[in-house]
Amino acid sequence: MIDGYLIPEDLSYTFQAGKQNPVDVLTGSNKDEANFGICPGAGGRGGGPALTADAFRTSAQRRFGDVADTYLTLYPVASDGDARPAAHMACADEINWNMRQWAAGHAAKGKKAYTYFFTRIQTVNGQPSPQGATHTAEISFAWNNPKGQATQTWNDVDIKLADQMSSYWVNFITKGDPNGPGLPRWPEMKDVATSKVMVFGDTPQVEAAAPTPKLAFYSAAFQRLLKATGTN
Repeated sequence: MIDGYLIPEDLSYTFQAGKQNPVDVLTGSNKDEANFGICPGAGGRGGGPALTADAFRTSAQRRFGDVADTYLTLYPVASDGDARPAAHMACADEINWNMRQWAAGHAAKGKKAYTYFFTRIQTVNGQPSPQGATHTAEISFAWNNPKGQATQTWNDVDIKLADQMSSYWVNFITKGDPNGPGLPRWPEMKDVATSKVMVFGDTPQVEAAAPTPKLAFYSAAFQRLLKATGTN
């Protein structure tokens, strides 16, 4: 909510100008963000109307204009059946980029910044969650709280992952750095294009390689938007 006081302007402009409050940050997102219903057309909890291939392409043209073809190359849709999975993936990728962008913005101010990508699918009532690694699914693990969601059931993998994740979080809260004894090294986020994030799947592992083409696309699209609004 831009109130002119606590938040004086769109935060994109604040970060573009490097005027954000310089603090150490830990940011991140989940593999199946779209399943929470936070991305229009990507397939949320209620399902919603079927997304067609034509609607997906039209949305791409509206959002990205003359670089929509690049977007459609990254997220190809040959039939109506491809549309919702493509929108789902695009949603998660854009949020992933955003979290890296946020962290890199603070790193540019000389602060420590770390980003994660959560992929662990927990069990609900004894079965893999149909929502996958959806939005907020990591919270119970970060706080090491197996009853964070009433229907979730943890196995030994979940218990160990939660112990590791909560250790990272406590370390970050107490010293601004998630790393500590017995934990896989979590690298700092320095640059959106090349820095790697920590992936929390069955175990914590640094991603093999940053998804450079997708990150480059969203970075360029963001810069075009800023230019279009006369803010660059």
